Amino acid sequence: MAIQIRSHLTASPNPTSLPRRIDFHQTLRSNMDGEEVVVVYQMDPDHEVWFRDGDGNPTKTIQRDLQVSQADQPVLTRITLQKGPGTGPMASVEIDQTITDSSGIKIPDSCVLGIDPS
Repeated sequence: MAIQIRSHLTASPNPTSLPRRIDFHQTLRSNMDGEEVVVVYQMDPDHEVWFRDGDGNPTKTIQRDLQVSQADQPVLTRITLQKGPGTGPMASVEIDQTITDSSGIKIPDSCVLGIDPS
């Protein structure tokens, strides 16, 4: 029904070199116990930084399904980032996130990840 972002999205390590598994941290809370939410992570389609999906393929979008409780819930999502085709080199990239609750309400968040030149 209503998802609250209790602490905004962060990424670590930050800055980082690529390829690397990145830990995305955030704290969420719902006004319902066990609410199902869909979390989508996206990046600009034009730059050289990509997510790596579960099959090892580059993608600009990753989706995760979560259950969120009525208590503050730390959320850890691990996603590997890599270089691929696109504009670069990049000094930093913005990771956009959209959380969609069980009522279809979309809640945006984002973080910036510094990229070491290597």
